[in-house]
Amino acid sequence: MTESNALLPPEILAAIERYRPYLSPADYKQLLVSANQAAPSAVRVNLLKSSDPTQDLADWSDRYGWQTSPIPFSVASRQVLSSVTPPGQTLEHRLGYYYVQDAASILPVSLFSTSPTPKLVLDMAASPGGKTTQLVDHNLDHDFIIANDSSTSRLSALRTVLQVWGSANQMISNFAGERLGDWFPQIFDRILLDAPCSMESLRVSASHPPRPITADERGRLASRQLALLISAAKALKPGGELVYSTCTLAPEEDEAVVNALLDLAPNAFQIDKIPLGVPEASGLKSFDDQTFHPTLENSWRVWPHIFETNGFFAVRLTKVADFSSDAAQPPARPFSATGFVPLSPKQSAVLHAQIEELYSVSLIPQLAQSGLILHQRGDSLHLVPKAYLENFASLPFHSLGMPFGKIYHGELALSVDLINRFGNLFNSNIWIISSEKVTQWLSGQDLRNMDFQGLRLGSVVVIRDELGRNLGAGKLSANRLRNLLPNRNLLR
Repeated sequence: MTESNALLPPEILAAIERYRPYLSPADYKQLLVSANQAAPSAVRVNLLKSSDPTQDLADWSDRYGWQTSPIPFSVASRQVLSSVTPPGQTLEHRLGYYYVQDAASILPVSLFSTSPTPKLVLDMAASPGGKTTQLVDHNLDHDFIIANDSSTSRLSALRTVLQVWGSANQMISNFAGERLGDWFPQIFDRILLDAPCSMESLRVSASHPPRPITADERGRLASRQLALLISAAKALKPGGELVYSTCTLAPEEDEAVVNALLDLAPNAFQIDKIPLGVPEASGLKSFDDQTFHPTLENSWRVWPHIFETNGFFAVRLTKVADFSSDAAQPPARPFSATGFVPLSPKQSAVLHAQIEELYSVSLIPQLAQSGLILHQRGDSLHLVPKAYLENFASLPFHSLGMPFGKIYHGELALSVDLINRFGNLFNSNIWIISSEKVTQWLSGQDLRNMDFQGLRLGSVVVIRDELGRNLGAGKLSANRLRNLLPNRNLLR
């Protein structure tokens, strides 16, 4: 027994042994070495808040002492091999300038093709939301995304992640993914199914301690994964793209599940070859006594030693023909029940003039170009995605769009969420906090007894620090800049 073998937990060693016949001796040896080391984390830049991801990554690396390496399938991401300040402990991370995740989990969304036209996108099992934020970035928040999760308890975390990221063209729903295909047959242009799985990543991990996984458990998971995949296949438009992924390397949950869909619909889908030139990441042609469809070799089986990540599986399917569904009526609630009504062109023009005069930015036309429509309920204003109104207007939601602000005595007060997303674009009514007061501000304290010259009394003020980072918003009263940061942004 080698030293690597001796140090590995027996659960991981037993799992790796299953794959010895499918790896070269050199790859098997490398896998044993990699499996005994925790994978470095990766950072992925928020493209909604960055005009130059490469420069931002370089700046953060210098500021926080990161040693990084590139990720072949994501130019806006880096693996952080070592750090003085860990990526999860920076101000930029707290403010949503980047997301921290395993590099392999960046792969699935990277497999989707790009398109200049807005798409309807479904994230079938979205929580905790990392891949959803990447879907948002994929077309800079112009696509409409339904972020669905069947677990009610996971929706709050999903919503927080999307709020911090700054996405507006989305809704969060709470439905069993297995039902969506019959409710919405052939509706979506892009579907991501990052399926619940056994998490057999073949690598030591503090967050996911190794455990034995039985054949019975794999079988139960595979049955649910196939049901979800069939639902996704039904919901996909002809010509649309479906990415199926898991954070396990168990073939029963990977190639075998996709193979079962291809058996059910032999002429409806093609497995797309993604030209990244990494031959050792190809999908399996067979496992044990099962032979898979030849094109499943085009799937991505990311062994831990290839990119020094956790183990991962991903594949992209394109729908080339109809796939039958048992049409069913989804739950319905008229949008009018929310109380929101669209603003008239005259009302929008008034708000546009107020924002342009106070902040020197032409914001409302930009929102309209992104497919976001201003609605009002009482004194509250909200951005509602046009694509929701056109395609899903009676579908109940957990959350939708983004709060825009409130009207007080005819004057507009922008929401914190809006400034979190768009504050970097504003050119006036801005207050720069000195470096020694940043911690005070991020702890939720107000700023008092300062000369707030150049700011409008009673207005919502954009707050930045000396490095130009958007620190949220404050409300200016006499001798006081009241802190409007939500709890999710405060230092603990």
